[in-house]
Amino acid sequence: MKTLLAPLAPLALLTLLVLSPIAAIAADPPAPLPAIATLVVPPGPAGATVSGRVTPPQRDLYYVEGTYGQTMTVSVAAAGNAAVFEVYHPATTVARSANGQAVITGRTLADAGAADNANAWIGALPGRGLYLIAVASRGGAASYTLTVMLQ
Repeated sequence: MKTLLAPLAPLALLTLLVLSPIAAIAADPPAPLPAIATLVVPPGPAGATVSGRVTPPQRDLYYVEGTYGQTMTVSVAAAGNAAVFEVYHPATTVARSANGQAVITGRTLADAGAADNANAWIGALPGRGLYLIAVASRGGAASYTLTVMLQ
């Protein structure tokens, strides 16, 4: 009996090595991204305001629906100017990286990108759709108030 099972040992080991990672993936799927809130921004000077707290490397994400030619004004207020934001075109996608962080793939609007460290921005929207606003901290945790207006 021992000699009949001996040739199957390498096959059993190979099966274990192949199926173990699959079982681990199936047993522990990554957590889904949190829902991205859509800010309802009525046209005019009142706009919409939301408050939050962000800690690196996390970013708080918001959608704002806009139309071609509208002027959007975005500002973020935080003690010591500790919060900044980016504004992305409607074709932008958000996914989760292997380490659980949100990965944003898309183009930012002019002067509203990561290198701009924007805390105030105004510009004409280039098309219709959901614009993504990502609020981040310049350093440690930052409590902020984000205001968005559409004209």
